[in-house]
Amino acid sequence: MNKEPSELFQEVEESKALFHIHKLQNLCNEVRKQNGADHMHNFYTITWIKEGEAIHATKYVEYTLRENSILFVPPGLMHRFISNAQCTGYTITFNEAFFAVKESGEVSVSDSTLFSNPDFRSIISLDVNQQVVFKGIADLMEKEFANENRYRHEILLQQLKLFLLESRRIYEEQHDLDINLDEEHPGSVIIKFKQLIDSNYREQKNVSSYADLLHLRATCLNEITKKTTGITAGELIRNRVIKEAKKMLYASDLNTKEIAYELGFQDPAYFSRFFKKYTSQTLSDYRSRIRK
Repeated sequence: MNKEPSELFQEVEESKALFHIHKLQNLCNEVRKQNGADHMHNFYTITWIKEGEAIHATKYVEYTLRENSILFVPPGLMHRFISNAQCTGYTITFNEAFFAVKESGEVSVSDSTLFSNPDFRSIISLDVNQQVVFKGIADLMEKEFANENRYRHEILLQQLKLFLLESRRIYEEQHDLDINLDEEHPGSVIIKFKQLIDSNYREQKNVSSYADLLHLRATCLNEITKKTTGITAGELIRNRVIKEAKKMLYASDLNTKEIAYELGFQDPAYFSRFFKKYTSQTLSDYRSRIRK
């Protein structure tokens, strides 16, 4: 059976999102053009500008990325990334499914200050010694990514963890982690909203519950979310549920009924319809394909 273009596009996007590393200078003009327009991804993105300059902008901030700076962009953030052919460096993309195999008690990548901070300035600058360290890790990732050998996933995962840990150490040295924005600042609201979703999405799946916790009207929360991320508050909640479902389908041996109960769905059949409606795939089809 021939697949629709939208289905093929989705498969390419999810394959990229699991883990991908490529050189900035190899981006085609069409991709640069797409990146320069408002857009968002359903995966995490790390961009290291080794040479040249680029501009990163969200609804609330815009700043220039200079030589040897690294940018961290979470999924679901509406943004623009403007670069030219003179920029060199690396872009790394991955999603929670790739990061799902974790040691007990390890903090999720989504909780990291690298990707979640109210002023959306998720950026570090590298000195000469740090450049050597990061170049070594990036080269190893690029080499491993090109292989299809045994333990490829596990090795890439450990290399990515090392890259993130080194980044986090530098971030904490270069940023004031105690800074607090005004409680009503949209950046502060959206970070708190995402944190509340992470803690409550199994039990609470409606916008009004989160609006109450944030002492906002549901319409106000929806407006802030839409302006910041480009999607509604309800979609943000739903995407978190789907993200966790995909992670469990990939990394656990629970059957689909058990996953439904784990995610707070009392009716497994409804959960199956919910997943298919928003992913265009059945639970079993997704598990089968992603595990390949």
